[in-house]
Amino acid sequence: VDDKRERILTAARKRFRHFGVKKTTMQEIAGDAGVAVGTVYLYFRDKDDLLVACTEEYIARHRRQAETILASDAPAGEKLRHYALNRFRAAEATRTGYRQAAELTREVLRVRPERRLDEGRMMMEYFVRFLRLGIEAGELYTNDPERDARVLLFSLAFFFPGAQQELPYPPKEEDLLMVVDWFLGVWASRAA
Repeated sequence: VDDKRERILTAARKRFRHFGVKKTTMQEIAGDAGVAVGTVYLYFRDKDDLLVACTEEYIARHRRQAETILASDAPAGEKLRHYALNRFRAAEATRTGYRQAAELTREVLRVRPERRLDEGRMMMEYFVRFLRLGIEAGELYTNDPERDARVLLFSLAFFFPGAQQELPYPPKEEDLLMVVDWFLGVWASRAA
């Protein structure tokens, strides 16, 4: 792992979250990273390229966390439950955890409009994998894991609002788990 690149990414993430993308300069990022501004441009074409790289780290973290949950010894239903809760907490932290969340979301979607769909596709992929594990273990049953994972994903959409949305009723963990547990109950009763 290239130490300079990582320092630049860390500095950029902190600046983007605190000051926003538009008010952050490449010079400030370089200064925070302890490198010359020319060094930043050796790694990244421009601020948009740097923003995309920061987004890639978020995706990689999502995958690492999901793979860790998949590899655990927990029953498939608990894995799915843990994964959904983990995603909810990550989305909530992104949405409400820093001042510039709405602007950062807008900027990410400007440079990578497919990003929102990417997140949904990854969640769908992992829901299917958790369901298949449950089916293989005899814990859960559905004759169409892809369809059921898609229905679960659509059912949970309320719990993953964008940072730009004003919410009269913010989603709660316990409500997310109520929905997930309902699906798990249906799949478990079919397996019995």
